[in-house]
Amino acid sequence: MNIFKSKLLWLAPIAAILLLVIFSLAFYPAFNPKPKQIPIAVVNNDKGIDIQGNKVNIGKTIEDKLMDSDSDTVKWIKVDKESDIKKGLNDHEYYGAAIFNKNFSKNAMSKTQKVMIDSKKAEMKEKVASGEIPPAAIQQTKQKMGNQNVDVKKATFKTVVNKGANMQAATITSNVLKGMGDNLNKQITNQSLHTLEKQNVQVNAADIAGITNPVKIDTKEINKVKDHQGGGNAPFLMFMPVWMSSLVTSVLLFFAFRTSNNFKIQHRMIASFGQMLLAMITAFVASFAYVYFMQSVLGFDFNHTNRVALFLTISILGFIGLILGVMVWLGMKAIPIFVILMFFSMQLVTLPKEMLPKGYQGWIYNIDPFTHYTNTLREIIYMNHGIEMNSTIWMMVGFILFGGISSLVSAIVRKHSTKRTEVPS
Repeated sequence: MNIFKSKLLWLAPIAAILLLVIFSLAFYPAFNPKPKQIPIAVVNNDKGIDIQGNKVNIGKTIEDKLMDSDSDTVKWIKVDKESDIKKGLNDHEYYGAAIFNKNFSKNAMSKTQKVMIDSKKAEMKEKVASGEIPPAAIQQTKQKMGNQNVDVKKATFKTVVNKGANMQAATITSNVLKGMGDNLNKQITNQSLHTLEKQNVQVNAADIAGITNPVKIDTKEINKVKDHQGGGNAPFLMFMPVWMSSLVTSVLLFFAFRTSNNFKIQHRMIASFGQMLLAMITAFVASFAYVYFMQSVLGFDFNHTNRVALFLTISILGFIGLILGVMVWLGMKAIPIFVILMFFSMQLVTLPKEMLPKGYQGWIYNIDPFTHYTNTLREIIYMNHGIEMNSTIWMMVGFILFGGISSLVSAIVRKHSTKRTEVPS
């Protein structure tokens, strides 16, 4: 039978296996995403305190432990000033921060100090009353003790989490900082009880609560994701529609050009300019229609609607330039490349960089155009960034120039085929 001689028949299982392998590789980052080296800042302004001749600096002790930790989950970054935190969070240098103020040790140990001093005073009164301490020695003891009035306060452990940077990374950061705050209370409690035990101080029941809970955790969330904002996943949700619309538009513009039957170079150049002009109009109209549809009909809460629409205009025009720039040389053979590129990018635009396999983090993440697109879109939607000439915008400008130049050059150097209505052929 002739069917068994057909190459397409035997190509079918090979194609199926090949496609399954390709798409398995595309979704490989989602197989076992584990956080790796999530960056969190540490700011230690703790001045420490002297207790019975011993220097105690809880902030410095914790900072040193964090810097020396070999955790694969968290990467601790030392920051000198609290005022630098905001810039680091906005620049994606870290997802959150742990902050020790200058009076952290003083306030954390204040209750312990108060209990210790009160105990010594009570002990001295008993010895005075019993005659164990002579009257002449009372004044000398007071002078030695000095002014030991202690203002009991809870120490404040500040945490900052950037919710808009990436919801998954922000959740991990929030859990790490919360656990850190809980551990601080436990560690300081153990240290306080050990100190009091060493000084033979009996702790009254009324003082237990203050000693066992010396730290108040002050949690601050910035760039919060509001209701009707896609749960922080808007960049991913707006990735495929934008890319597919760019791909379809590029194919339509390509076929409109190849069926134009322009034999003369000047006519082909005019057609190429018309193609680029229509691409710009399409990108502008489609972007604003898309964003306002999402806002008005679907109820998406954009903080800066026009800003998002303008960025999408630049992005769609850039993607059209990239696709058309390749298609004018390769024709429809370029389409499978762009479809596969989309699938290979889906996990990269969903997961934070720190949850991707090391190979993806090393170079794929940085060269993938969609990671730059989604990161910038995330900054605009959730972090109130403006549109500036950053690497993403320059990338889109490069795509636009590549598409325009490729279209013009191909229209000039390539000959029109009389057998196929294709310009260039």
